[in-house]
Amino acid sequence: MKYINIFLLLLVIISISSCNTFKVRETIEALDSSITNYNVALRWGMYKEAYSYHYSPDGKQPPIDLDAFEELSITGVEVTEKNLNEKHTKANIETIITYYIKTQGSIRKLNLSQEWWFNAELKQWFISHPFPKFN
Repeated sequence: MKYINIFLLLLVIISISSCNTFKVRETIEALDSSITNYNVALRWGMYKEAYSYHYSPDGKQPPIDLDAFEELSITGVEVTEKNLNEKHTKANIETIITYYIKTQGSIRKLNLSQEWWFNAELKQWFISHPFPKFN
């Protein structure tokens, strides 16, 4: 009987730890998917979709004039670094964006350091910083 209780206790511990591992993996996969979707939206000029990722943890979205981006063309987006906190609720993402303003024609680079945060209720990652400024 003693061995059965020990076995059941071990089984419960393993089940709990595997559930936690699954949640962590699911959260990280959601981050990777969000980063990819955000970068694709930027790359292909879908600025409204990219802007939809910009919400502060208190639910506020910074104002922006999306019409100002009509002359912008992004030629590349490269994530150079990803750092998650221990709870997997925040991530600092370093990105290099290559772009040009159509009326100017010279290629420029923008180094971004964005803080992403996880909304557990929506199971979605958001960027707490305002939309990038391309000068």
